[in-house]
Amino acid sequence: MSIKRTLRYHWLKFLRLQDDPRKLAWGMALGIFIGITPTIPFHFVSILFLAPLLRISPVTAFLGIQIMNPLTIPILYLAAFKVGHFLLHQGAPLRLPETYCFADCMDLIWRGGLALQLGGVIIAIPPAIASYFLTRWIIKRYRRLKARKAASVPNLLSQNPPAASGPKA
Repeated sequence: MSIKRTLRYHWLKFLRLQDDPRKLAWGMALGIFIGITPTIPFHFVSILFLAPLLRISPVTAFLGIQIMNPLTIPILYLAAFKVGHFLLHQGAPLRLPETYCFADCMDLIWRGGLALQLGGVIIAIPPAIASYFLTRWIIKRYRRLKARKAASVPNLLSQNPPAASGPKA
């Protein structure tokens, strides 16, 4: 199956979800938020835990994770690290330890990881908010157009069938 056909298939599945538009939009926002934060091993686990807890759509949350992950990870993580490092360490360079003892290496990992997490959360907030409103707008517009189209097409099944022409029994 081609990439274009696969994307179209998932787009149509997304549009046909039957839940409340707010729940679907919150699910997408949560997926985008978690997809941007640098917690790759825990993305799916986070969604499985948080979506039922928050009573939002886990399907759109999984879609949000998939949108944010494949090609954007290196760029987002670099930006997240730079933002977090600037906020935590005021731009002072993060240097390798002079001695490679366990405590110095763990301190380096801790400072770098903390900067990455903080920057990831800060960078994730605006796209998550935007995805909520965009998803809600798309779903409402699609359903409105679908209802308008259904109202304009006469329902042939509800009309009385024409009388049969032929001999009466």
